[in-house]
Amino acid sequence: MRTLKVLTALVLILSLFVGGSVFAPRVEGDLTSDLKAAQQKMNQLKTQLQAIQKLIKENKSAKYNLLSQLTSLNDQVDQLEGDIGEIDSSIAQLETLLTKTAAQIVIREKQCNELSAGIESSIDLLYHVSNLDVAGLPFTGGDLNATVEAQQGVSAVLQQITGSLSAVSTQKLALQSDRAAYAQTKSQLEQVYALKKQQASLLAEQKAATQQTLNYLAAKSTQFSADDKRIQDEIKRENKLIDQIVAEIDRQQHPGNEPTGKLLWPIPGSIHITELFGMRHDPINGVWEMHNGIDMGCPMSTTLLAPADGVVEYEGRFSGYGNMLMLQCGQHMTLVFGHLKSFIAKKGQSVKRGQVIALTDNTGWSTGPHLHFEVRIDATPKNPMLYLGPKP
Repeated sequence: MRTLKVLTALVLILSLFVGGSVFAPRVEGDLTSDLKAAQQKMNQLKTQLQAIQKLIKENKSAKYNLLSQLTSLNDQVDQLEGDIGEIDSSIAQLETLLTKTAAQIVIREKQCNELSAGIESSIDLLYHVSNLDVAGLPFTGGDLNATVEAQQGVSAVLQQITGSLSAVSTQKLALQSDRAAYAQTKSQLEQVYALKKQQASLLAEQKAATQQTLNYLAAKSTQFSADDKRIQDEIKRENKLIDQIVAEIDRQQHPGNEPTGKLLWPIPGSIHITELFGMRHDPINGVWEMHNGIDMGCPMSTTLLAPADGVVEYEGRFSGYGNMLMLQCGQHMTLVFGHLKSFIAKKGQSVKRGQVIALTDNTGWSTGPHLHFEVRIDATPKNPMLYLGPKP
């Protein structure tokens, strides 16, 4: 029993030390560290986003250049296909000529054979006729008419042989010419076949290389787009975290009342609004995203007026806002001013409505001198036009 009491006492003593650190609420220093860490991560994400978007632009540029080259290549491909069509036509003509020449060679060889056979018959006849004893016929009482006829027959056979030999010679020359033409046509046909094979191979290689490059760029484009979306989502989460941290700091430090009535316009003179609250095509990132405030065009070093009574919550460099000032007006309303030049009111200082608190400029992610103005209620951006009074 005594041991149990001792253990209970020890637990109570430990709980006083441990419990004090475990269950103590977060102090401002902790939240400020969280805010700085979130700001640092936001800057890193912005840098990554810029790098990814640069790659996207380079990829698009490479793709456009390739498409331009592809257009030129397609023209070459069309020309090449036309050349192949002409080659096919030449092949068809050469094949027809080759077939015709081959048939003509067969006919001429047959004619030569027939003429050669005729010559052999004529020679046999001449041999038979020439064996007659033409000179002895008058002394043997032979028939003179028969002798004359025999002589005439020999002469006719000789003429026939001479004509046949001439025809054979002519046919052989023609046959030789046909064979030479056949060989030449066949050689041309083989050259044309080789040219067609080379052109077809070149065409296939060009198409394959172009398609491979397009597939690569398409894959890279998908990857870059996915990276871009991932970083954009992370930026949104970090923005939300920053808003939550700022709201918690505001609630802890400024439990006062909210401003009553409409807010004063933050710059003097005529007001020229260059960008409204809502979704827009961001001129820096080049993406469609939310614009959390309104932009008012103004020369650099224009005085910034406090739209309501409040306490300066933050003044310093902040990511794309450049030099930024946050004015806490009560527990729930925070006014944010971006792209400033310098600060007149300092952190922790209480200011009155209409008091000069800073000078405008063009710092941060900005395309020209202007003032970025936000109204946040419990860290949620609201349309400032709903809270401002009439334009001066």
